[in-house]
Amino acid sequence: MHKTLIVTNDFPPRPGGIQAFLHNMALRLDPEDIVVYASTWKRGREGAEATAAFDAEQPFTVVRDRTTMLLPTPGATRRAVGLLREHGCTSVWFGA
Repeated sequence: MHKTLIVTNDFPPRPGGIQAFLHNMALRLDPEDIVVYASTWKRGREGAEATAAFDAEQPFTVVRDRTTMLLPTPGATRRAVGLLREHGCTSVWFGA
């Protein structure tokens, strides 16, 4: 399988149906073939700690943007392109 970058605002530990769907989809794939680029759940120390604890438990790579809302800005695009290159991803899924 090709290595895939998942770009999303909707990823745990933020609760919700889309979040659970994307997480379960990522868990079903080979962890070596998935990289997730997602927003941070909450601002402040509580959100950062909850997000870091969740990410550390995942079998695949999770890269967080410091914002709570990942918008299609030039900066986010540059970061996504950088992750594609860094991890050798050949496809991108946008989860929303």
